[in-house]
Amino acid sequence: MNKNKSNKLKGIVVALKANFLIVEIDHKNFKDYSFDEFYGKIRLLCIRRSKLNYQGLFIDVGDIVCIESIDYQNKRAVVSDVEPRQSFLKRPAVANVTLVSICISADEPLFDMEQTSRFLLTAECANIEPLIILTKIDLITKNDLILYINKFKSWGYDCIPVSIHNSQGIDSLIERLRKTKLTVLAGPSGVGKTSLINHLIPTVSLPTSSVSKKLKRGTHTTRHVELFAIGNGSLLADTPGFNRPEIVCEPSDFAFLFPEFRTQLSNSQCKFRDCLHRDEPGCVIDKDLERYPFYRENLEEMINSPLPYQAG
Repeated sequence: MNKNKSNKLKGIVVALKANFLIVEIDHKNFKDYSFDEFYGKIRLLCIRRSKLNYQGLFIDVGDIVCIESIDYQNKRAVVSDVEPRQSFLKRPAVANVTLVSICISADEPLFDMEQTSRFLLTAECANIEPLIILTKIDLITKNDLILYINKFKSWGYDCIPVSIHNSQGIDSLIERLRKTKLTVLAGPSGVGKTSLINHLIPTVSLPTSSVSKKLKRGTHTTRHVELFAIGNGSLLADTPGFNRPEIVCEPSDFAFLFPEFRTQLSNSQCKFRDCLHRDEPGCVIDKDLERYPFYRENLEEMINSPLPYQAG
């Protein structure tokens, strides 16, 4: 067995499998060996040094780690350290995310404004850029599609509409994802996240399932987070679907998670510095905005909660 115990390399954790970490590194570090590779990368099965557990250092998908004790022939190694994170998405747990692409279906299942807003707020809470991917647009009319795009624009978000059945919007989406280092695909079950990945990266072939005709929602086909290469240096994360993300926020900060509110607050100031944008005199927030009732309902829950608020 050929090992190099002194050599240390850096890689990114692309999956967690039981007690093992799957770490991806540059193929150039193994120029003397023949491996199957994709975009110049190879993957190693790793365990972690026990000292990391003693130090309370948790490792999640997306973490940049140092590896040593490398077994070149069997593609195994040991994780000895983990670098500080630039960002962290709690659910799904992914580190160093640069873009959260929230998949929402135009139909089957039907669009849900509250549910969509919750996913957007999870990205806003983590201070990570969100992007809306509207799937299954082949099921709606062109006029309905325009209404969706205008809706999301009024909220302050970009939207890329796609269909895997006629490949509409796919090229634009690939171009966007290849400009981003690590994109997380998030969204409720059944909106087509896994099918979209299979379309974007045909070599992956992840299992999928159809939307329940009775329940009108999808079933969970993705059981864990895994990163897939979608370009040279660009990774895409498939994540388990879930329908009610938790939002942890203080009432005084809640309004700033809504881009349409932030725009108004940046252009003018409320009369009172501690304004919560309810019925206070001199408040500059437009109460006719589409998502204001959603804001108001969740704000009241925050105020009445004895503990730090967790929506969901």
